[in-house]
Amino acid sequence: MNPHDSDKLEAAIHGVLRRLPDRKAPAGFEGRVLAELARRAALPWWRKSFAHWPSFVRMGFVAGSAVAALALVYGLFALGGSRGALQVAGGISNSLAWIAFARDIVSTFDGKVRMLIAAVPPLWLYGAAGTVAICYAALAAIGAATYRAVTFARQTS
Repeated sequence: MNPHDSDKLEAAIHGVLRRLPDRKAPAGFEGRVLAELARRAALPWWRKSFAHWPSFVRMGFVAGSAVAALALVYGLFALGGSRGALQVAGGISNSLAWIAFARDIVSTFDGKVRMLIAAVPPLWLYGAAGTVAICYAALAAIGAATYRAVTFARQTS
């Protein structure tokens, strides 16, 4: 398809679309839209999105959030070093021993899979990846050819 044909096609489509009549909105739709826009414009700044807040309030919110996050992290570190926290952690670890068991099973399985992958020559892995890529490209080409054949048959009939 040369560029001249695409220009003709664009002009033809543009002409057809220009001749279409305008679509009317449902009755009362315009009033509902304008009422909703007025309602949203009348909202106070704290009921709007963060981008509509005054800049000093946004900066204060970010600074306050950062201070709260730092206080939380500091408190967790301080709590983690206390004797009571170690007793609680011991009790929790006893009641959740199955998590450690599951972790051991997963790490064993992970080690076996890694050992199996290490035993496969890299050339085979590259070949498998290349084969998958070629199959994907072939599928895309078949799909494009089918689409073109179907749309061409529809245009000629």
